[in-house]
Amino acid sequence: MRALITVSGIQDFNGTADDTVELVTDGVYTRTEDGFEIYYLESELTGLAGTATRVEVRPGSVTVERAGTLNACMEFKPGQKSSFLYDTQFGSATLEVETRKINADLDDFGG
Repeated sequence: MRALITVSGIQDFNGTADDTVELVTDGVYTRTEDGFEIYYLESELTGLAGTATRVEVRPGSVTVERAGTLNACMEFKPGQKSSFLYDTQFGSATLEVETRKINADLDDFGG
């Protein structure tokens, strides 16, 4: 179903002050066999125009896959570190994230 998507993220780098980022955009929200999927197109505001983002939310994990001007597949699981390739038009880098907590309260009507 068409939906107004709000994505909020909090980043903490080596104990510095938390940095909160929020995105609000039109997209598609769907129930899947084992969770929910969110799909939206990035814009000039995010600096990723030309990129499509798909977010899969399942019990215990979230996967963010981007394809277009930026390509990456990031998996977030609480208490775990994960590495992924971050491929841009300017070059590629392998990045690592450590997920502390996932807060996703979704149902058939959103979250």
